[in-house]
Amino acid sequence: MNLTWFDWGIIFFAVVALRFVSVRARSHMKGVADFLSANRSAGRYLLTIASSMGGVGTISFVALFEMYYVAGFPPIWWALLSAPVGCIICLTGWVYWRFRETRAMTLAQFLEMRYGRRYRIFSGIIIWACGVVNFGIFPAVASRFIMYFCGLPEFFHIPGIPFEFSTFIVIMLADLGLALMFVNMGGQISVMVTECVQGIVTGFAFLLIIVAIVVKLNWSQIVTALNMAPANASMLNPYHTTQVPDFNIWFFMIGLFWAFYGQLSWQGTSGFMSSGRNPHEQRMAGVISIWRYMPQMLFSILLPLAAYTIMKAPEFTGQAVTIQQSLDSISNATLRTQMTVPVALAFFLPVGIKGLLAMCMIFFSFTCHDTYMHSWGTIFVQDVLLPFRQARGKPPLSPDAHIRWLRWSIVFVAAFAFFFSAFYVPTQKIFMFFAITGTIWAGGSGAVVIGGLYWRRGSTAGAYAAVSLGAALGLWGIFSDKVWQALYGHNFPINGQYLWGIAMASAIVVYVVVSLCVSRGRKAFNLEKMLYHGPYADEKSPARLPTTLRNVLGSLLGITPEFTVMDRVLATFLVVWNFGWLATFVIVSAIQFKFGLSDAWWAGFWHVYLVALFCLGAPATLWLAIGGIRDIRALFKSLDASVRNPADNGRVADEDSPFAPSHIETPTDALSEGALLNRPQERTE
Repeated sequence: MNLTWFDWGIIFFAVVALRFVSVRARSHMKGVADFLSANRSAGRYLLTIASSMGGVGTISFVALFEMYYVAGFPPIWWALLSAPVGCIICLTGWVYWRFRETRAMTLAQFLEMRYGRRYRIFSGIIIWACGVVNFGIFPAVASRFIMYFCGLPEFFHIPGIPFEFSTFIVIMLADLGLALMFVNMGGQISVMVTECVQGIVTGFAFLLIIVAIVVKLNWSQIVTALNMAPANASMLNPYHTTQVPDFNIWFFMIGLFWAFYGQLSWQGTSGFMSSGRNPHEQRMAGVISIWRYMPQMLFSILLPLAAYTIMKAPEFTGQAVTIQQSLDSISNATLRTQMTVPVALAFFLPVGIKGLLAMCMIFFSFTCHDTYMHSWGTIFVQDVLLPFRQARGKPPLSPDAHIRWLRWSIVFVAAFAFFFSAFYVPTQKIFMFFAITGTIWAGGSGAVVIGGLYWRRGSTAGAYAAVSLGAALGLWGIFSDKVWQALYGHNFPINGQYLWGIAMASAIVVYVVVSLCVSRGRKAFNLEKMLYHGPYADEKSPARLPTTLRNVLGSLLGITPEFTVMDRVLATFLVVWNFGWLATFVIVSAIQFKFGLSDAWWAGFWHVYLVALFCLGAPATLWLAIGGIRDIRALFKSLDASVRNPADNGRVADEDSPFAPSHIETPTDALSEGALLNRPQERTE
């Protein structure tokens, strides 16, 4: 066993304290809107910390460790291309601002408002199935990390019982059981509060772990190890990486395109999308997330590089041999690669720091699992079951019955993930599994969401075609390697990331072409009514600003009257930070192509980059912690004072549905009955 009693004490105390926090949050859950979106009462710091925890689980860190251990620093360089993307999205309100203006509680509720109830059910089934399968390996990866890092045996006996227990299965049961308890106690309220508390604790733990690694390893040792990589697979110079097959520039260019295309499409953290107390708080949560990102990014980079150094540097040969012997006991080659970093760190980190790292990974496992279980469980009820009942004329569920259905649906997601993980055999890199399974929904969803929010001519037929194409390509990706192996004796030549990129581009073309074909002669969809613009504005709609030069420039930059002086300072820093790195990318790339830069120069560049992340991220961790605690108190106060509306349950009222007779024109053209089905774009006023 790799942990001492002191390390186990840290883990035990942290889990018990978290249990008390979840009980405290449970008492504030009093309605469906509370369970689904914390009654839309969360502040920016709570949103930032909680969503950063819920969206990044243990599996995400293992995937990042796997990538950086193989590729080193170059993936960070290509990721700098996307540095301005988050800034542009946050400040302009791309997609999410209009989504909040629809006042929909979930994405699929918006899809019903835009494309019809049948489409909501259709897309809800695909979103749910895609998400559940994608989530299926999360418990397996997290449990194996804990098992191998802690040095636990594969099987153990309990005196008096004549058979042995699988440690892997027991850890998964405990992990999923605790996460299920957190989420089913108070829904999104429990999820957000517990994740915020865990985020505050792990933020400080990150800093301690980083300091411990820096104390035990000096920069020259890391550089020496990285310089041992092959010439065309450099782990320092991103322009000498032609032999890196998966994590190259195209991997990140496809991710860059997804950042714009898929904004709000992926529903793994759907509860956070409508939990902000208003659209501005939602936007500011994105603005300040850069500060949370810094120590987390540093943590993600240093740990795999430390492991690589231990395994490659000559002065650690003795430890490397012991670590390799431990890894050789893992028969699955893919799993052996994924567990290299945790096993190496278990032999390297000092007492206490190992306990902190184990605590962080357990926390990230809880947070990600309860977030995803909440998302996929609620999506099935909200976007499949309830619309189906409504389409059959059944009355709405009572709040108590509604919450019971939500809880049982979440239990099903947990059970599916347990059995999927128990029988899943890893055969590919985690990021490639994400890309392939995610394509089932993410391939076509961006076209549907963006077209629905910004284009009057976007049609229901186009939405069906785009998502169906993405789903077909995603399903093909799951089985392509096995089919190709059987036919040609080698793996399918297009990896999951490339297939995802093809699906997104194809879905855009299909959505536009089909929508233009079927919308001829029809009245365009009334976006103003859905967004509460113009004559449909009410007391909840933002005030219309006079057309002045200042207001026009502010709107282009995303600076609106809601911004306080501090908001403007934070937004300015976000712009300077992100576009500064983009400028750095352009200038350094030009110098590289013109004169060439040595590996020693690149080593110095990355050293400065890491130091900058630490110097900015350390004080930001304290600042965010204070803000998070204040937001939790404000959330509880707001929930105690709120009067719940039983009708606020994510259900689109019949009078607002595109199925309502008053909203459907009588067809005057010669289109077939099938082409006329569910035509919300023909709504009249």
